[in-house]
Amino acid sequence: MSSDTLTLISTDFKSAQARNKRNSFILCLIMIFTATFLGYISGWAAEIFTGAHPALITASYDASVLELLKLTAISNWGISAAAGMIVFSILALIWTYFAADQTLLSMNGAIEADTRAYEDLHNVVEEMAIASGLPKPAVYIIQDAGINAFATGLRPDKASVTVTTGLYDVMSRDELQGVIAHEMAHILNRDVQYAVLVAVGAGLIAVFAEIMLRISRLFFYSGASSSSRKGKKGNQGALILIVGVVWLLAAILAPLVAYLVRMAISREREYLADATAAQLTRNPKGLASALSKIEGHAHLKEKNAATEHLFIINPNRSFSELASDLTSTHPATSLRIERLMNLK
Repeated sequence: MSSDTLTLISTDFKSAQARNKRNSFILCLIMIFTATFLGYISGWAAEIFTGAHPALITASYDASVLELLKLTAISNWGISAAAGMIVFSILALIWTYFAADQTLLSMNGAIEADTRAYEDLHNVVEEMAIASGLPKPAVYIIQDAGINAFATGLRPDKASVTVTTGLYDVMSRDELQGVIAHEMAHILNRDVQYAVLVAVGAGLIAVFAEIMLRISRLFFYSGASSSSRKGKKGNQGALILIVGVVWLLAAILAPLVAYLVRMAISREREYLADATAAQLTRNPKGLASALSKIEGHAHLKEKNAATEHLFIINPNRSFSELASDLTSTHPATSLRIERLMNLK
């Protein structure tokens, strides 16, 4: 590779580090805001469904639905639920900082790679750590014939690299270097920090929404029972219907938002990690050859949608060159190989 190419890649990954730190902070805010919003909607809806909102008792019989919405917009139950969600989100972020890495490894069945049984793997990881100027990450293995790898770690000194036994068995040393260099590049560029937060944040948003959907029947039943016992006061029946629709929309749209957030990992981060790997190994053909071997064989026995964006190639889905950025976690492998082969 030319000196101009090396300088460009070096500048790019420094920019990527700053961008991913900023994105990680924004993602934490999105997670807290979403949890707060869902908490408030839940408390607000519950207070109305059960007829406990003071405004429903004092409202005049001929009050319009719009007036009722204004009167009930401030909900003590909603505020309490939102406050609870804020506390829960902060605790979740603290847990993420200290324990998410091990959880993600466990979710994918990763175990520590024995230094004797996987001596070559440990040697390559150490070589690439030296080349990147990072501490040697922990090394893990997934017992799976699928060919894949991923990295995790919110901080470079707490990072880990995981490969499947399928990958370790079929890769030449140059190809293994390319794969490990790619994962080290993600650690160097702080892609892993952002990707781990995406996995945890999107998962929590989906859990919040699922809880809302499951308890919605309880509150709908409670609201209907209350109305049948006490009789609807003016437009309060219509208010309950509108609140129910808002509740369901929030519960349905939240997982969609979580999905789009998870899919929104920039395709450029994979291109940059590939280019940085080529810089570390001085051999872009090694990674290009590895990607061609992985393509079509990346699927794993244990499917986990929450962590699919962490892998070097998505283990659950394949993306064509026409795949939309909005729904794809990775660029088409053919395009990645083409870019690598064009590096001089």
